[in-house]
Amino acid sequence: MNMKRFVFLATLAAGVTAAYLMQKRGESLLTIIKKTVSNPLGALAEELRLALLPASQRSLPSAT
Repeated sequence: MNMKRFVFLATLAAGVTAAYLMQKRGESLLTIIKKTVSNPLGALAEELRLALLPASQRSLPSAT
């Protein structure tokens, strides 16, 4: 497997995982699509951060 294919598959897996976590958390479909298509790795990092932080340390998402 060459490096380009590996990066593509890793990005695809990150996007799918992030989308699943967002859906499980109750995000709207439009928000899920927007976040995972524009930045799949960042979306996964954000979802993992939200999943691993205790509820008392979570802040409300910023409106951008």
